[in-house]
Amino acid sequence: MKSLKFEVNFNQLFVVTIGTLMMTIGLYFFLVPDALVGGGTGGIAQVINPFVPVPYSVSLFVINLILLVIGVIVIGKEFGGTTFFSVVLYSGFYALFEHYYPVSHGVSDNPIVNLVLGQVLLSSGVGMVFNAGATTGGVDIIAKIMNMYLPVTFASAAMFTDMTILLLNMLVFGFERGLYAAMGILLGNLVVDRVITGGSARYQVNITSKNYLAINEFILHEIFRATTIYDAKGGYTKQERKVVTSVVDREELLRLKNFVSEIDENAFMYVAPVSEVLGRGFSFEVRQKRSSIVKLRERALKENKK
Repeated sequence: MKSLKFEVNFNQLFVVTIGTLMMTIGLYFFLVPDALVGGGTGGIAQVINPFVPVPYSVSLFVINLILLVIGVIVIGKEFGGTTFFSVVLYSGFYALFEHYYPVSHGVSDNPIVNLVLGQVLLSSGVGMVFNAGATTGGVDIIAKIMNMYLPVTFASAAMFTDMTILLLNMLVFGFERGLYAAMGILLGNLVVDRVITGGSARYQVNITSKNYLAINEFILHEIFRATTIYDAKGGYTKQERKVVTSVVDREELLRLKNFVSEIDENAFMYVAPVSEVLGRGFSFEVRQKRSSIVKLRERALKENKK
């Protein structure tokens, strides 16, 4: 169990590292040189940087560190550990770029190109880090707290805080640059929301079959997903039927389709994409616990038969 836990943590840190690097590239090479950062701690650092004689990376680190303390107090130490790792990487990557590859303008002379490419990189990185169970600090921490305690999505919470920062950016860099930055916020939140909810596809399956019990057992015991069985009536045949419904991921869907086709070629099955799934059953730990429950159930049935 200890080696398995280490592997999971290592994968988490790897994803956080890649996501943070993507964020830094988008920020450093595309957004900051053209004053296109409308929100986040990057936007705050952009606002105060003209008035404070320190490198942008230092401002970014100090702001993130202050907000990280708030995150540790509200969310907990485990959250603070992974997020502190991301905050250090974020500012560290930026400082390395400042030292070894200084830039004075964006990659492109067109602000729209810099805006789109920068926001896609930045927001994709944010989504990756958030999916790994951490945040990049700053408004990500605020957004996660709001997502935990209020009925709002992470993207909506991030947009609310970003709009406040955007107003400050407009005051410092002008209305036109503020409009560009506003477009970037909208694009960025769409990308973040897509990465968080769509990066790992889920599908609702509804199966009507005479072998519904076997299908139900396969879903429960082979791919470890919850099911619901409900009664239905054929509109044409007027016959009573059983329908099995569940939510599975892409790999599980393929296994389920193959199994259903093998045991009942006349089964009726339709599949619909699901944008988001909340609740137990979609994490490693839960699936392991569910597997143990199945084993206990089987053992109890054997004992009853004896």
